[in-house]
Amino acid sequence: MVLPVLLGMAAVGFLFYYRFDAAAFRNINWTATTYAWIATAALLMVLRHVFYAWRLRTITRGYLTWWKCMQLIVIWEFSAALTPTSKGGPIVMLFVLAQEKLSPGRTAAAVFYTMVCDAGFFVLTLPVWLAIFGPPMLYPGMESFNDLRLASGTFFATYLIILGYWLFLVFLLFVRPQYARQIMHWLAQRKLLRRWADKLDRVGQEFELAATELKQQRARYHFAIILATFGAWTSKFIMINCLIVAIVPSVPIDGQTQAFIYARLVAMFTMMNFSPTPGGAGIAELALSNFISDYVPKGIGMVVALLWRAMSYYFYLILGAFIVPAWIAARVASKPKAAG
Repeated sequence: MVLPVLLGMAAVGFLFYYRFDAAAFRNINWTATTYAWIATAALLMVLRHVFYAWRLRTITRGYLTWWKCMQLIVIWEFSAALTPTSKGGPIVMLFVLAQEKLSPGRTAAAVFYTMVCDAGFFVLTLPVWLAIFGPPMLYPGMESFNDLRLASGTFFATYLIILGYWLFLVFLLFVRPQYARQIMHWLAQRKLLRRWADKLDRVGQEFELAATELKQQRARYHFAIILATFGAWTSKFIMINCLIVAIVPSVPIDGQTQAFIYARLVAMFTMMNFSPTPGGAGIAELALSNFISDYVPKGIGMVVALLWRAMSYYFYLILGAFIVPAWIAARVASKPKAAG
């Protein structure tokens, strides 16, 4: 936990020193309306957590209780906060779900399905937002897609990477799950992995079976998972919209303005998808301040960034510090060691 916290605090310190405008901060009118918008943002964060828990419970077809799903989402978010890129959480969940006695194949299929849904949210919605709002959506001041600044270049490169692994996962999960079994069998034959050959072959076989079962589920099952994914990501972005309006009440709350800010945030998170720091620490705070600079003066952009990260990042670090050790003690540390 120490490294991401230190990086996050360093970023906040940087913003304080270079961008904080004390006069602008004093002009923030901390009214009941301000606190109401902040409370709404907090409720949206809770709603996002519920959506993710609903998705996990649906994917496992009710194998996990609601309370267990809520707990596991905390572990998911906690692990994502401590690992580089947004892919750290799903990798840890492969281990976590296995400890909950979900079969390895079903575990892999469940985690891959969440990755398909999350990546699909960006892959499928971004072209729509770009068609509606054009280049200015990518970064303040952009007038053309030919204006290949660092932000726009990073956006298109990251989008292509996300599109590539999304298509790969869709292919393995819904088109040719037997290829996953063949890949696992190929890995089992490698000299370095031969000692785990039986387990790798079993995972491949179970994954193929679980993927086949996924394809056979009714449309209602998949619709619930897609709806939960859309609800979770939408709650996350609208939460930031609420914080912006709370701190800068002059920002219009009409549908077009708020939809544009929402689309800008989707673009920002696309670029941050492969952040090299744990949980995007440092980068996220700086990025948000820059991406909303045409709505929030940079002198107080740090306030919005700090509120956002306190709710969506530091909160899970603190909550996870209590839940994860208890979960490890109950599920991992308490397991008897095999003889010999």
